Amino acid sequence: MNYEQLFSARGKHVQSPRLAGVNYELTFNWGYPDPACLPNEAVLEAAERALRTHGQDPLQYGGAMGNPKFADQLVEKLRRDQKMDITRDNIMITSGSMPILGLMCDLFVNVGDTVIVEAPTFLGAVRVMKNAGAKVIGIDLDANGMKLDQLEAALATLKAQNITPKFIYVIPNFQNPTGLTTPVERRQAIIALAKAYNTIILEDDAYYDLRFRNQSLPTMYSLAGNTGVVYMGTFSKILSPGMRLGWAVGEAGLIKTMSTMKVDGTSPFSTHIAEEFCKEDGLVNNIAKVRAIYAQRCEQMQDALSEFMPAEVKWTDPDGGFFVWLTAPEHVNIADAVTKARARGVDFQIGVPFFADGRGQNTARLSFSYVPFDQMARGIQIIAESIREVM
Repeated sequence: MNYEQLFSARGKHVQSPRLAGVNYELTFNWGYPDPACLPNEAVLEAAERALRTHGQDPLQYGGAMGNPKFADQLVEKLRRDQKMDITRDNIMITSGSMPILGLMCDLFVNVGDTVIVEAPTFLGAVRVMKNAGAKVIGIDLDANGMKLDQLEAALATLKAQNITPKFIYVIPNFQNPTGLTTPVERRQAIIALAKAYNTIILEDDAYYDLRFRNQSLPTMYSLAGNTGVVYMGTFSKILSPGMRLGWAVGEAGLIKTMSTMKVDGTSPFSTHIAEEFCKEDGLVNNIAKVRAIYAQRCEQMQDALSEFMPAEVKWTDPDGGFFVWLTAPEHVNIADAVTKARARGVDFQIGVPFFADGRGQNTARLSFSYVPFDQMARGIQIIAESIREVM
């Protein structure tokens, strides 16, 4: 059957994603957790406790929030760690954080509407927004995040055309893909511009708990006075991506509306296990463990980059998260270096998919979260040699 004749406009432009690490000995491509950060035994024990303590509830259908007691634990965690003044009415638990992007587009974006993102930004977010039919405008980054003059100019230009962007998507901590952190003053300025131009902010804070240098910064949600910002987070980096647990925080009325639009329930099985895992400082201790591991991995990558990378190539030195952003001279096509590195068994990600407008041919994202400790230097050496050959 010719299915393509029935495809939607979105379906006709879908590209098959390349699987991470296929046929490559080492992959710096995707932000997978270090296997040592996945608490197999603790999750196994938590699952047994959940089934013995809660009977059939973890195996039964559940409500939109999954396990309400887990929601209370999450509220406590966000109050303690992120210093957020919230109640259960302010929170929605989802199957990972990606559904929140979809819900935001369902709730706010019609085909042809405008959204504003960082340039570069998380490639998955760009895909979701474009699939929703949004016009995605990227604002360049400097060392402190979104360039304010460029953001204000874009907002003013849109206003002159009677266009209000539906939201501004920001990753303020250890940004994916650059690893950059937006300081408090810049966060406040972005919030002020959003309010002045009557739009909202979608704050993606997936890496908040993975800070291994300097002090934690207040969320944009808190800085905005708990209004005008939707905050999203995930357990994928601090517990397990396989658990598929994420959350959105916002004003109670907005969260209620988003929850009503949410057509899938959040797994009772996962949320009951997570409830048991979080008891007796289980989550607190796991976060401390993974921070130490990623701090060591990041330092190891920085050392290898300093030793092997050509002097003309620059890179970021993040205070947390999973990623380092690499920038070669403008004439260098990193895609050619990727091809050369793959021929030697090493994979990494060119920067182009992280830009809404297809820029970034001379950039790359390197993930330090997954490559084995004893292979980091060798992998970076191969990437550096491949870039040097292209240069």
